[in-house]
Amino acid sequence: MNKQIIGNQVYSQSKRKYIQAWLVALIWNILMGFAIVKGHQRILEAIDTYPVFYFFVSFPFIGIWMLIQAIRETIAWFKFGKTPITLDPFPGQVGGQCAGYLLLPHFNTPVDQVIFTLSCIHRYSKRNSKGESSWREDVLWQDRASFKPERYGNLTRVSFQFNPPTDLPASEQESEDYHFWQIHVHMDLPGVDYDRIFNLPMETVSAEQQATTNRYATDRVTRLPHQQTSVARIPVIDTGADGLQLYFGYGRSKGMALFCFISGVLLATFGYYFFSGLTDFLPATTTLMAAYVGLIAFILCLFGILLIANSLTIEVNLMGIRKKQRIFGFLLEEFINADDIVDIVTEQQASSSSGNQKRVWYRLKVLTTKGEEMEIGDSLEGQSYAEEIRQTIIDALGASWRPAKAETSSSTNGKKAKKPLPLWARVIGKIFSYSFIIAFLYDIAGFFPELRAFLNINF
Repeated sequence: MNKQIIGNQVYSQSKRKYIQAWLVALIWNILMGFAIVKGHQRILEAIDTYPVFYFFVSFPFIGIWMLIQAIRETIAWFKFGKTPITLDPFPGQVGGQCAGYLLLPHFNTPVDQVIFTLSCIHRYSKRNSKGESSWREDVLWQDRASFKPERYGNLTRVSFQFNPPTDLPASEQESEDYHFWQIHVHMDLPGVDYDRIFNLPMETVSAEQQATTNRYATDRVTRLPHQQTSVARIPVIDTGADGLQLYFGYGRSKGMALFCFISGVLLATFGYYFFSGLTDFLPATTTLMAAYVGLIAFILCLFGILLIANSLTIEVNLMGIRKKQRIFGFLLEEFINADDIVDIVTEQQASSSSGNQKRVWYRLKVLTTKGEEMEIGDSLEGQSYAEEIRQTIIDALGASWRPAKAETSSSTNGKKAKKPLPLWARVIGKIFSYSFIIAFLYDIAGFFPELRAFLNINF
């Protein structure tokens, strides 16, 4: 990462990215071309014998997509150049400010907003049961906001500012287990968008350093309100005489829903073709495995549909919080009295990764005196926006509202104490865990007559 830092400027790895994109695309397409030219007859025979091999038909299209991506990365590099981020203060501050600016070429097309996404990521190596290691990344915290670009001579200047909380780790040297900070910048433009990722140096600061930064910070940042940007138009907020209403409409998680539904369909298709050729060999075991795969595929598809086919309305006033959720038109209602509210907390709901881009959605939960929880918001992008909605709900409860005290110790830091599973659930779990062994033994038992005859003939 140090090679990408000169002074207080941080450079992206876009040049290396487009070179890597070309290498991967060329290697993939050369291998696919060689396989098709030399082994097309065997490939056709394999597809005709085992329909599951239809999956390989998509490989040439993957190669075409790789070439398109490599071309786009190359065009983007020559269009925008290096364009480093300048940090001020340098390095960024955990518990203080992560701020600076980005200078871009001037564009003839007006640009209203530039989206910045700051993430704290835990990267570590994990070994499986076979001793093989693989890299994993968990996003510990993320904030996402839009900032207004301004004309700066012959250039376009975009200033940004985030306020990371104090309970996060600073940047660490690369190892088998380390933390790093990453900022993703995206700007919609005709043709090729500006889309780059920077690894930022971040350090933990004291209260004195934070006060000094705030004292000398200049007011150059124009952070756009979330409701006026494409970052987050959820929820629709309506304030009236009856209090506050937040509306989380249908289809608010379209991307996640589409991913779940397509994954379920692909899994079901794969399972159908894969297990259809094994039913004559181990019928019980194969049928059981096909049933499990089909059940998982069904749950994925159903979950994807539910993500689209539900809406959520939250009504907040001096009396408390009322939740109205409609699923396929059916209304479910819950109400929590203001005197029973212990706290309203934010937590990560879901995350997704596309290439190097990572996105995190947050949700809001109400904690009650009895240790119960009620979700009152979802699909909120960025920690600061989730906190903004949380504060809006608290304000709607009235200035006289005070957090209640939990009646029991079942709720700690917003987490309920785990209750033991009932007996019937444990029995079903045992049956599921041993079902494959039982099915396999049943299939093996069917081979006993043939095995006995074979032994009598030979011995």
